[in-house]
This record gives sequence, structure tokens and C-alpha cells, in this order.
Amino acid sequence: MRLYLVIHADHEGGNVSAHTNHLVGSALADPYLSYSAAMCGLAAPLHGLANQECLAFAKDFIKKYGEGWTEQDIKNHVHETLGSGKVVPGYGHAVLRKTDPRFVVQMDFAEANIKDDNLIDLIRAFYKVIPVELGSIGKI
Repeated sequence: MRLYLVIHADHEGGNVSAHTNHLVGSALADPYLSYSAAMCGLAAPLHGLANQECLAFAKDFIKKYGEGWTEQDIKNHVHETLGSGKVVPGYGHAVLRKTDPRFVVQMDFAEANIKDDNLIDLIRAFYKVIPVELGSIGKI
């Protein structure tokens, strides 16, 4: 939790969560209350819902392909997703043109502390396969 709070605390002052944090803090609330209010703002569809959509995308993928998925399954899933008129969540951020450094820090933490976890392995494989696949079809 400390890592999550620190890597999100430096976010610029104009977005929903930063503004909420400042607003609640201006009432002299406990810092943890301010942070928790700010994190609630991340659930909004126009702010941080992408984080939840990425997790849902990964869980739906595992539900469809099982724990024994392959990189080819990922490629197929990308094409099926795009073919159905949907987007692949996590790719196409309006501001970020390179990998979000917060993602890199969280993956480093996961690799050091969460061993033999299929979901972490899948996210790592997504990171390896999806950008290349989207690039090959001109969607990135």
C-alpha cells in the first residue's frame, strides 16, 4: 500500500484524485483520509477506471483461455477484441506515449515479491506481446 500511495502521490494537481486529495486535506483531514478519498476518485470512468478495466480484461482472458494460456492466445485475443469493436484497455492513454513508470515500479515489486502467480505472469506477457501486436496492425 505504501508503494501504491507514493507512486500516485506525485500525480499532477489538476486531475480528479489530486484535486480530491487537496480538497479533503484543506479541511484538515487526516492524510490517510485525504488519500483514501483521492483513491476513490480513481474508480470514476473518466479518471482511473482504466486500471480496473485492465484487471477485468486479464481476468476475462484467464476465464476464456485458462491458466495454461500461450502468447498466441494473447495475440488471438487482441484481434478478437479489436474485431468486436472494443479496445484493449491499457493501450492508448491520451497523455502517456511510453510505458507509465508507475506500472514499471509495480511490476518490479511484483517480480521481487509475488512468485509463481499466473496473473502476474500474464500481465508480464501482455506487456511483451500486446504492444508488438498492436504495432503490427497500426493500432498503436
